[in-house]
Amino acid sequence: MLEEDITNSRRPVFLRALRAAFARVPLLLVCWGAPLLVGLVLVAPWMGWFSATTANQYAPGSVLASMDVTFRHDHRESLEALRESGGAAAAMLGFLMLIIGVFSGGGWLQVYLERTSGHSVRRFLWGGAKYFWRFARLCVLTLLLLAFARWVLFGWPWETVIELLFGATQGGELEQVASEWTAVWITWFQAGAFALAFALVMVWGDYTRTRMALHNGRSALWAGLCSWFLLIAHPVRTLRPMALLLAIEILVVYLVGKWSWSDNTALGADSMWTSVVVLFLLGQLAAFWQVVSRAARYSVAVQVSQALVAPLSQPDPWASRIGGPGGPQYPIDKTDDYGVSI
Repeated sequence: MLEEDITNSRRPVFLRALRAAFARVPLLLVCWGAPLLVGLVLVAPWMGWFSATTANQYAPGSVLASMDVTFRHDHRESLEALRESGGAAAAMLGFLMLIIGVFSGGGWLQVYLERTSGHSVRRFLWGGAKYFWRFARLCVLTLLLLAFARWVLFGWPWETVIELLFGATQGGELEQVASEWTAVWITWFQAGAFALAFALVMVWGDYTRTRMALHNGRSALWAGLCSWFLLIAHPVRTLRPMALLLAIEILVVYLVGKWSWSDNTALGADSMWTSVVVLFLLGQLAAFWQVVSRAARYSVAVQVSQALVAPLSQPDPWASRIGGPGGPQYPIDKTDDYGVSI
């Protein structure tokens, strides 16, 4: 057992994080199944409409690969109504997915911070409920930071920089730049800078949630400020494993997308239902790996925070628990409705 612990400690942080994520398959399935069910709610009206419309008016398989101009023109009113209702439903379900993400963050941190070897869906749900409102406040703070980054890179500050550096006097319009390639590079830099800012804010959010759970803190603002100082003081140790996980996720999505593209372009009137099933499974593979990557990022944040974040001067909030040696351990706090008598 000691040799195994030493071997694990010598592995890179991101590999330990992936191993920790794959060790909890039931939780991965729960986190993967929730978005799938939400997506089925959005898809159901479209599937019902297509089934009723193509049942007796089109030859079997004739519209499997694509909907031609005639089909879209004949059903333009129905399709427009579906888009409007689907857009409203997508907005509501998107907000629901945001809530699910906030809840799952508390669940993963509860599981990773447990001092026992057994972890269950019950403990995951308990942690999600325990930290939900704290992480909800942090979610609002994250959205404000993203809005600020967008304003800096797409609003008045960016227009002012373009005017000063390239002489575009009318609101930073790129049409006034002398070189077309310069305008293209400016656009690419703008998009890349926003992508980098988005990634940094997401990583900051993971470390902030971890700090709040590790110290049992309730102030999202204070934990967020401390997390920014942590990222600035230790950029390599905090960002490198996250970047490696992101690179693996991009590679998986690229390979799945390339495979699905070849199958998608091969669709035709003679294609069988198995082709559609394969495309569906490929999409779910990418979605499942996204869940794995998300769980691994929380594991990275826990490992790095435990190594770099100084413990509180007060007693460890995770030390107050009940349970026999070798068995499940349950923390006691004000939210629990049971106690211990001796």
